[in-house]
Amino acid sequence: MEEKEENKINIDVLKHLEDLSNNMNKIMASRTQAVLRRYPITFALLILIGVIAIHEGLKGLMKNFGLLEINPWYLIVVGLIVLTITGTLYKKLDK
Repeated sequence: MEEKEENKINIDVLKHLEDLSNNMNKIMASRTQAVLRRYPITFALLILIGVIAIHEGLKGLMKNFGLLEINPWYLIVVGLIVLTITGTLYKKLDK
């Protein structure tokens, strides 16, 4: 009996935190949109720099582990498997 009450309290706390987060997102959305509309090129360049940095970092890690020295067909297969798994996961979480 105690476990059910404890789980209920935990779920309620998580629900409360989720609602609080959603409310904060709604409040900040108007301010964020105004800034993005005023400086679209600046934010586009910052996003591009971030994506390139992540790409180069992952490429460097793959070189360190020797993953780029194997047969390219293996990399294509692994990439397709990862994309398939993430796509399936996205579809399940979207419902």
